[in-house]
Amino acid sequence: MPPYIFKLFSFDHIISLIAIIFLFITFLRYNEKIGIMNDSKTFLITLSVLMIFLDLSEDIVRVFTGHYSIIKDLPLQLCSIGVYLAAYNLIYRNQKIFNLIFYWGFVGATNAILTPDGDLFELRIFFFYSQAYHAALIFAILWMMIKYDMRMEYKSIFQVVLYTNAIVGIITFINIVLDSNYMFLRQIPNSVSPFLMGEWPVYILMVQVFSVILVVLFIRLQDFFMKPIKY
Repeated sequence: MPPYIFKLFSFDHIISLIAIIFLFITFLRYNEKIGIMNDSKTFLITLSVLMIFLDLSEDIVRVFTGHYSIIKDLPLQLCSIGVYLAAYNLIYRNQKIFNLIFYWGFVGATNAILTPDGDLFELRIFFFYSQAYHAALIFAILWMMIKYDMRMEYKSIFQVVLYTNAIVGIITFINIVLDSNYMFLRQIPNSVSPFLMGEWPVYILMVQVFSVILVVLFIRLQDFFMKPIKY
């Protein structure tokens, strides 16, 4: 089977974006009309299981197609960790976890959906897996915001940046041991993201700067479109 060559805003990319928008509108705006109540625990459990299944089933497909590698396929990217935290938080709704996935999801997952790293998609199915679980992470965050009034606050930005960098420190050690590139800490990803500037380690610092700017913007959008929190 020939390798899959991803192209930005190709047919596959555009179709995936349209599907994501359609599903978001359907399940967030019209969920009760299709029989999903806002407080449905069954739906939340199903969504949580689906999110974890997406990550695990991709690994199974990779194993059977000969594309699995411990140096790139462990759930050690921020969005991969975020998927598991979001699956937990849909049911238990911890505010500190919400802050983390808000930061990772809206900044990281949105970027991954709009400007994917083509080097990660040896087969076409892996592109769709990536779009699906990044979208699921964002959907989970939006569900918690819209249905359960969870919000990110400006005062939490420093805390989430601190926690994120603590995780970066752990992943840096793992990268050294495995000779891997989790969180793209040793090599810049193959992405056209406008937030990737310079060579190592400059791009890592620049991503963090832009991430803080973007999370401030997302908090502003949150408070503009939804009932704001009184800070």
